[in-house]
Amino acid sequence: MLEFLSQQYFGNNLLQYSLFFGTLIISLIVGKILSFIIKNYAQKLADKTKSKIDDMLLDIIEKPILVILVLLGAGVGFQFLNSPNSFADFFYNSLSIVGVIIFAWFLIRLVDAFIEEVVKPGFDKTESKLDDQLLPIISRGVKASIIIIAFVVILSSFGYDVTALVAGLGIGGLAFAFAAKETISDAFGGLSIFTSKPFVVGDWVQIDKVVGVVEEVGLRFTRIRNLDKRLVTIPNSKVAKGIIENISSAPKRKIVLNLGLTYGTSSAKLEKAKKMLSDIINKHPECEDNPHISFSEFKDSSLNLFVIYYILPGEKSWLEVRGEINDEIKKQFDKAKLDFAFPSQSIYLEK
Repeated sequence: MLEFLSQQYFGNNLLQYSLFFGTLIISLIVGKILSFIIKNYAQKLADKTKSKIDDMLLDIIEKPILVILVLLGAGVGFQFLNSPNSFADFFYNSLSIVGVIIFAWFLIRLVDAFIEEVVKPGFDKTESKLDDQLLPIISRGVKASIIIIAFVVILSSFGYDVTALVAGLGIGGLAFAFAAKETISDAFGGLSIFTSKPFVVGDWVQIDKVVGVVEEVGLRFTRIRNLDKRLVTIPNSKVAKGIIENISSAPKRKIVLNLGLTYGTSSAKLEKAKKMLSDIINKHPECEDNPHISFSEFKDSSLNLFVIYYILPGEKSWLEVRGEINDEIKKQFDKAKLDFAFPSQSIYLEK
């Protein structure tokens, strides 16, 4: 048996290979056992507590702990093997790189969980919407910092002079700034939006010719869902320079209607139509009472009723309320046999 284990292959005998793979298998088994304990025992204990932080930590630790133990097993097991110094350096560098990546992944998941379970619930309790806008930017900034630090550590493990690299980046910063002047302009535009707060997420706005609901305010772009339900992305530099109309900030929304009735409509029916319009608007809970209604003009093919009413802020959007008012007008006018006019022309023939 000893003779068999002492056989040499690639500079190592079978006993050394057995110790290496044995260490690797033991670390894998230990990792599986720890993962099983976390999933089936520690998680049940955490579920009994009121705090969600322990559940969050266990969920994050469960997956990377197996990989970390295997890496440790590979590092310890490699000690039993004879190998050239260059290959040993490459092997340990590779293990450290994987370890850095796993640790960075763990930190990113920890940041996501911390923001989702701890920070976001606290922000949701505040009335201000500014924190809701800043939260995604803070999250991305922290995660980007983790990735950059991990990248620098990996470069350092390969023997690169990180200090010289950072200095080189500083020297090239000016050239980069000129190349990325649009990006910098957008970033300053984003800061201007955050400080001046012309709108927040969820507001109805009109920016130049774009009308819709603000869905996201980032550091570089503002995204608006327009009336066609399409997502419009506008650079913050243009938003900061553009004319912004915050529709949501108005205490009420003005609606103007021009209703044309046929020339066959009598004066009595015109009065009845005005009374019906007033009742429809006054009865709606999200409309201001006493709308302005008048017989405005004699058009070529219609008698026009001019209506101005206001929609108050409420649970429904002004589009929904306007639609309900229009539906009710159509129903009531059809029932009263009040006919809407359409472009037409009368021709008289002389005999």
